[in-house]
Amino acid sequence: MSLWQFLGIAKPAVLAPGTDRTPQTDVDHIMWSLSLAWQTPCNEALWRDSKLMQATSELPTAREIPSGQLRRAFTGLALALGALTGLVLAILLGVYGFFRISDTIAPGITVGSVPVGGLRLPDAAEKLDEAWNQDLVLTAVDTGEAGRTWQVLPGEFGLRVEAVESAREAHAYGRQSGLISDVADLVKSFTSGWELAPVVLFDLSQARAALETWAGTLSLPSSDASLGIEAGQVVATPSQLGRRLDVEASLALLTADPAAILLRYGFIPLVTEPVSPAIADAAAAGVEAERLLSQPIVLRAYDPVTDEWMEWAPTRVEIGRWLRVGRQDGQLSVSVNEEAVRASVQQFSVGEERVLDLEAAAQSLLANLSGAAAEPLQLHYLPRYYQVLPQDTLISISFKVGIPYWKWLESNPQVTARGLVPGESLSIPPRDAMLELPVIQGKRIVISIPEQRMWVYQDGQVIREHLVSTGIPNSPTMPGLFQVKSHFLNAYASKWDLYMPHFLGIYHAVPNLLNGIHGLPLLSNGVRLWANVLGQPASYGCVILDLQAAEELYNWAEDGVVVEIRS
Repeated sequence: MSLWQFLGIAKPAVLAPGTDRTPQTDVDHIMWSLSLAWQTPCNEALWRDSKLMQATSELPTAREIPSGQLRRAFTGLALALGALTGLVLAILLGVYGFFRISDTIAPGITVGSVPVGGLRLPDAAEKLDEAWNQDLVLTAVDTGEAGRTWQVLPGEFGLRVEAVESAREAHAYGRQSGLISDVADLVKSFTSGWELAPVVLFDLSQARAALETWAGTLSLPSSDASLGIEAGQVVATPSQLGRRLDVEASLALLTADPAAILLRYGFIPLVTEPVSPAIADAAAAGVEAERLLSQPIVLRAYDPVTDEWMEWAPTRVEIGRWLRVGRQDGQLSVSVNEEAVRASVQQFSVGEERVLDLEAAAQSLLANLSGAAAEPLQLHYLPRYYQVLPQDTLISISFKVGIPYWKWLESNPQVTARGLVPGESLSIPPRDAMLELPVIQGKRIVISIPEQRMWVYQDGQVIREHLVSTGIPNSPTMPGLFQVKSHFLNAYASKWDLYMPHFLGIYHAVPNLLNGIHGLPLLSNGVRLWANVLGQPASYGCVILDLQAAEELYNWAEDGVVVEIRS
């Protein structure tokens, strides 16, 4: 009877050299381990068998060898094999007996990667607890951003090895399947080792509590795209995705196979998901901010008294102070702060006597910002004060301040009641008080009483120059700043019984007497006056031109053109 027959299992097939010898079944494991135990004596027997077979092949055939001699040879071989088998069995049984008496774990046994072979049960349990529950450190990994990792203890997430039970399973190895199987297991663990999986426990409530705690650690708030304007430049900050821990998804992975998490993978999966910002993009708002900053804004104001233009072109830095970035319908928006525009306008200096309509200026700037054309502004003047001198009269004061007496008396009713008082201070209307119509910008008529000349200006350039005659000394032409107020093709002056062709009314010397500019007057009897005296005072207060110049001026100067008369 062979060893294989004695053990009651089939003898494995002889493998060719180089054939994979990895055991595939439990029986293979047993036989493989047993073969390792006796491979040295067995190999020697096989070697002898091969020599014997070789020698036998060289012997004469059966007809040549006596049958008694052949029988004796085979009997000797059988006795040798039987003795060898008995010796192996005796050794195995002796080792097995010692193993059972010592009450230790079989040599070569590991629980996971922790060797416990040769240890008694309490010692093995203590070693397993220390290795798996005290010293083992796992890596918690943010699955959405693998670079974010933390070192954690398994117990924090409810994972631990039941050390006593794991030690018991290791202790039971080689003690629970009957003599033959136990001996085979003992040989296997001794020769090639045997690894048992630890008994892993999982506390679901502890895992959930840990994940909820870690949710705060892993939370990365999203950041919205933002837009700022610094020193006249648009500064855009892109949005950033946030992250949050998905507790339920993480818990599902832990629950699916807690043992694999602890024994195979060695990391705690923390499933995170992105958190989108409320405002993902600032590009559209940035384009609008750049458009506003780049607007060609010019605030233009005209001084009709001095015939000067003032301009103010705000810089990008100044415009940037007017802009506000806000949120509208979940998006960034850029708007203009009108109060900031008004505050800037107040810094626009026009001098002590002049004023600028701040609201009109602000609206002009706002119109520019919206891309619309804005009308030029007009500067205005503040009232003045005049201290009465002993020799002053109503007319002399009017000529000094360039305002007809009836006009400045409106601001000084006390003078009308009691007359002038030397030393008193009179409120004089501003220099532009007689400009009652909208000023026609770009056109101007300038008359010099001393030079008896007229200059006609178009866009700052003299386009005509004429000889004129102004009022005689006892009916002088008043200096000041006036306007073309009316057009009469042929006005009639009943006081002097004369016609004034192409009459442009410019001011009332007295409430019912309108002085103006016109051509050479014609008496009702057909006599043309003053044709030979142009260039010297001749009129009763009007400004006289030759007929052609008067007609040209009449057609050129619409109502509102400024007439400046210099003394």
